[in-house]
Amino acid sequence: MRRYAGLFAVILVAVALVAAGCQRQQAQQPAPAPQPAAQVPDLGGKTIRVATDATYPPFELLDKDKNIIGYDIDLITEICKLANCQADIKSTAWDGIFPALQKGDYDTVISGVTVTEERDKTMDFTTPYIEVGQVVLVRTDEDRINSADDLADKVVTVQKGTTNDELASKMQSEGKIKEVKRFPTFDLAVQSLLQKDADAVLIDSVGAAGYMGTNPGKLKVVGEKLTSEGLGIVVREGDKELQDAFNAALKVLKENGFLDTLYQKWFVEWKPS
Repeated sequence: MRRYAGLFAVILVAVALVAAGCQRQQAQQPAPAPQPAAQVPDLGGKTIRVATDATYPPFELLDKDKNIIGYDIDLITEICKLANCQADIKSTAWDGIFPALQKGDYDTVISGVTVTEERDKTMDFTTPYIEVGQVVLVRTDEDRINSADDLADKVVTVQKGTTNDELASKMQSEGKIKEVKRFPTFDLAVQSLLQKDADAVLIDSVGAAGYMGTNPGKLKVVGEKLTSEGLGIVVREGDKELQDAFNAALKVLKENGFLDTLYQKWFVEWKPS
């Protein structure tokens, strides 16, 4: 019995020594290096001249006091907080917004702008900050139109110079739309629909939600999304300073949940006053 007891004691000592060695080895292993926080380039407090067409709720619109508010406005303001710049936001007509940028009147455009290959030839974009799709918007009392397939003998309105205009033109050339009416703003396009001067509006899904909010009970979306498009912030071609700073800030805002919160605020909870 003593012999076995002595052997058992030796084993216990050996196990203890091995365990202690493992503990020392584990203790000596360096802790994982912390992941560095995303670096947003510092723009040195400079003023960024921002152009937007404040007629496209809930991306951008005027409140009762004529202040420019909306999803895009909150976004560019938060981006400037991260990049140490000041956003000087002005509303300008859509049909001249890109020439004004290229001329140098503005430094950037944020106005629900779809990233397209054609536009990318003459200006630069950030990475998309939201995905949308074009839809058919009609009056709630409309029972003849249930999808885009029902537009062949109908009058459709759009905002001139948008990707909605491009799609409507293509559908008209293919005989899928009877007539396209083009307006300088979506406000006017939607008013034409509400006044029964047109049968439908081709518009981005989130823009449709905005106009349904500002006209409760009067509008509805029919059918499925016709496209899938990314919206980006525009800068002049070759302006890497702004493009890089905005992209870095967007990455942070996506990772920290700000973009999700912003979507909830403007596309779920927002109710026009």
